Amino acid sequence: MKRKSKLDIERLRELSVHLKDPRRRWGNKRHELVDILIVALLAIISGCEGWEEIRDYGRSKLEWMRTFLTLAHGIPSVSTFQRVFMLIHPEALEMVYRQWVSQYVGGCCGKQVCIDGKSVRGVGKRGDETLHMVSAWIREDEITLGQIKTPAKSNEITAIPQLLESLDLYGSIVTIDAIGCQIDIARKIRKKEAHYILAVKGNQPTLAEEIKEYFDWALDDPIEKQHLSQHKEIDFDHGRTTKWRIYSTINTVWFESKADWTGLTSFVMVECTRRRKDKETVQRRYYISSLEADAKYFHQRIRGHWHVENKLHWMLDVAFNEDRSPIHKGNAPQNLSLLSKMALTLLRLDSSKNAGIARKRKIAGWDNDFALSIIFTNL
Repeated sequence: MKRKSKLDIERLRELSVHLKDPRRRWGNKRHELVDILIVALLAIISGCEGWEEIRDYGRSKLEWMRTFLTLAHGIPSVSTFQRVFMLIHPEALEMVYRQWVSQYVGGCCGKQVCIDGKSVRGVGKRGDETLHMVSAWIREDEITLGQIKTPAKSNEITAIPQLLESLDLYGSIVTIDAIGCQIDIARKIRKKEAHYILAVKGNQPTLAEEIKEYFDWALDDPIEKQHLSQHKEIDFDHGRTTKWRIYSTINTVWFESKADWTGLTSFVMVECTRRRKDKETVQRRYYISSLEADAKYFHQRIRGHWHVENKLHWMLDVAFNEDRSPIHKGNAPQNLSLLSKMALTLLRLDSSKNAGIARKRKIAGWDNDFALSIIFTNL
């Protein structure tokens, strides 16, 4: 189905004019803030890394970019790019981004929202505080709905509730790894009128042990096993065989702390058996959910959660070299992380080239017509 919404530079420019300029009112502001943002975004789309490359890209494309940007005083200097992105308030730029994608996404009802964190390791290696971002990834749209920085000397447990609070999650299925298996997080998700599937591990030892004991008993008891929803799959990949056995139950009345976990409806067990040649490993993982669904549905959502790793975090590392980025001062790493997600989204939406993201970035740097087709996509 063709989308009627628009996700391009023109709409981004319209939204960005409301972004507060962080430069001093009486300073030398020869370059419009919107132009600085869009030149940087185009440079990132085209494979640039670091302020010098962004400046060099702008200079080489100046006449072309003047066909759709003002750039009355040419391309900003390296120090201007650096200073502006260090000063821009990340939350303000984040709001521009969310408004930009909101019409395209069109709500989260029925969609899977994967919450996961990623560290930008290159920042910490340079002596600055390590940047750790928690993102909300919509599996169906393959787009980041929002992100938040984990506070210093803290972890994702404090950042996830803040991110959830800021998003419209109505009707969605929120999936989070074990770090998000917290009573308050489950409560917040249900308060947002969404459902949850949360991984259970050692950070909730009592819950994990009781679910394990239940499935150990249920799988050995012929009567209880009949009441379990079951699903099996087999994958063959590069000489390795992976067998999946998934069991789910809505029998949760026995769990004494059920009332603490808002909306708790199902327990899920995923057994993964991997065999390569003569070596075999078996791993069991456990989940809680507010959904009443069968084992096949839970398996689809649980495996779908790792789209955020494969299609967002892995792409940012491999195609965008985020972990090796030379940009590490002030707010710049967080702001550039958001621009990288914008660039990834625009590149992924392109269907005119049968090429991976890394090659599309190179083509965009060489071919102005292709770059235009990416940034002025009418969906």
